Amino acid sequence: MIEEMAASVQSHVFARELLADGVAEGVVRCRRNGVLCQARFDWINPVDGRGLVDLKTADSLDSFEWHIDAFKYTHQLAFYRSLFEHASGVVLPVHIIAVEKREPFRCGVWQISARCLDAAQAENVEAIAQLIRCRETGQWPTGFESLRLFARVPSPQS
Repeated sequence: MIEEMAASVQSHVFARELLADGVAEGVVRCRRNGVLCQARFDWINPVDGRGLVDLKTADSLDSFEWHIDAFKYTHQLAFYRSLFEHASGVVLPVHIIAVEKREPFRCGVWQISARCLDAAQAENVEAIAQLIRCRETGQWPTGFESLRLFARVPSPQS
């Protein structure tokens, strides 16, 4: 299975180009707003226009864009981009290579827009500020303090 996934990635023209040059598993550690942070990049390609590359597996590429939102991949990658910029002074583009974990092992490549990354980074900055406040006060809100109403009506059985 792993060999089939790797072959699929290597046969995709954009994935192959992103992975043609660079460093695997690069690590950056630095302080951001007084908080010690670390990122481990799947791949860093120094060639212009390539940048940070994150590899993801998926059950199906058809629903992968939903996973980008659901699993907050843009927030993860905005964080990585921010740490890399802080450490190097260089802002890199960001790409995701996704490959299916079962036949036909399709592979797709997404470039994440700077606008999406900037919006996610603004939320990351607020999350770090909240982390600092929680550490200072010892109070850790859950985000579920208020009463919630669940009103979804079950669909009838067919």
